[in-house]
Amino acid sequence: MKTKQILMATFLTTAICAGGAYGTLTTKTTDNAVVPSKTVTITSHAPKVTVANETTNTYPNAPTITSKAAFLLETNSGKVLFAQNADAHLPVASMTKIATLGVIYDALAKNEIKMDDLVMVSERASSMGGSQAFLDAGSEYSVHDLIQSIVVASANDSCVALAEHIAGSVESFVERMNEFAKNLGCQNTNFVNCTGLPTPGAYSCARDMATMYLAIMRSPHYGDFNQIWMYDLTHPSGRVTGLTNTNKLIRRYSGCLGGKTGFTNEAGHCITVAAKRGDIAPIAVIIGAPNSQTRFNESSNLLDYACQNFENQLLVDCTQPLKTVTLKNAVAETIDLYPAHNYYHLTMKGGDTNIAIATEIPDTVTAPFDTTTDLGKIMVTDNGKVIAEIPVQTKAAVPRASYWQTVQKVVRKANFAPN
Repeated sequence: MKTKQILMATFLTTAICAGGAYGTLTTKTTDNAVVPSKTVTITSHAPKVTVANETTNTYPNAPTITSKAAFLLETNSGKVLFAQNADAHLPVASMTKIATLGVIYDALAKNEIKMDDLVMVSERASSMGGSQAFLDAGSEYSVHDLIQSIVVASANDSCVALAEHIAGSVESFVERMNEFAKNLGCQNTNFVNCTGLPTPGAYSCARDMATMYLAIMRSPHYGDFNQIWMYDLTHPSGRVTGLTNTNKLIRRYSGCLGGKTGFTNEAGHCITVAAKRGDIAPIAVIIGAPNSQTRFNESSNLLDYACQNFENQLLVDCTQPLKTVTLKNAVAETIDLYPAHNYYHLTMKGGDTNIAIATEIPDTVTAPFDTTTDLGKIMVTDNGKVIAEIPVQTKAAVPRASYWQTVQKVVRKANFAPN
């Protein structure tokens, strides 16, 4: 028998914004711009990401964007706050490396590679043009150092070295990149290399870039390198290359968590960038800005728009148990049920809302089940209309009790029963 509880949500309004062989070669890289050549089938481990397919801007006072395409996603609530040509097929330059990192992080999650593994750099990897870490062909670099150079300096040579190491060839690695995007629901993306260097047939869109970036943010390795502004890469030969982050917003924008820039003549200036102030956590995407300053200004304006005009309310907290229920066909007697995930309700500041929460949770659940089994649900309504449903699950799997375990449980109950 199910119990149904209707709970009116109580809101707490939170104030939100809240080189050479004998010395050091320092190279400031611009994504995939030409720099002098050096002389001296998977199953993604990324969590499911859903981005609403909204094509119009329903919120007022949005900033003016002059770039070819733009997208603004508030990640806690999953709400799209701004979309301009968000699904247009466009070259995205080095923002391609968001998917490159997605496959690399997936390989780490599946223990295909480890951070301290050594990677042999091929002639192909070492000879890549565009932004690079100036790797030495025939030398070995750690996975850690190669990832760091990709995140900070958008190193094409490091991308190719890791692609060959993980998948055997760049071509096989690119297949994984497209699978990564497909598994996330990206419908307007096709990769043909792992660097973003101009190649016919390569494209993505602003919405898909945000979706993929949100996925890599959920990797435990995401935060390892994103806040690094400058560092020295020491090569096995002892040569040192100074590398600088291509994302200037990590220094200029308060609350910036990280991002990925890109530039080619075909793509223009691009950026995908994430920030967090209070409970507002936006991702902004700009594609095809006419210059670098416009890229950073317009992405900052989008982030400001999210942080200054909206507020989130945590209505469903997945760390708090909802109910203790009786177990059937299990060794244990009871178990706690939890929301499967948080639910944030996003509104414009000062906006009206009439939210209610209803739960449908059984009094008894029957084993076996695991932590992904839906055992009930929470319904969030706005003026009586259901706007979200959150499954109810457990934090631990419960196997079916064996015959002898069931007998022992019955005997134990009999021994402690009152006379």
